[in-house]
Amino acid sequence: MTEDQINALVERFVLSFEKIATALEGLDETYKRHYNRQYPEKGPVRDAVVSRIPTKEDRIKEAHGASDRPIDDWLEELEGQEEDLGVREREWLERQNQRRRNAGSGKTG
Repeated sequence: MTEDQINALVERFVLSFEKIATALEGLDETYKRHYNRQYPEKGPVRDAVVSRIPTKEDRIKEAHGASDRPIDDWLEELEGQEEDLGVREREWLERQNQRRRNAGSGKTG
């Protein structure tokens, strides 16, 4: 084979490899799109939102002033309104005050 024939063969190989590379780039892009559609990236995880429809009993409790707060928080708000308190509430406040006095003096009880 002459040098011209060898150069022509090399040129054909180069052109063939360039066409193969172009075809593979197209396939790569096609497979990337297919993969991204089939397996999309997951977004950030959100906290679960739990909701429910209030029952008739829930609506009645809310209408009468009920809340989800603990009884201790509710009674502490009433400390300055002793005249409006019942017997049990007054006893509770007296126990709380006694505990505070004992904690201040170092006693337990």
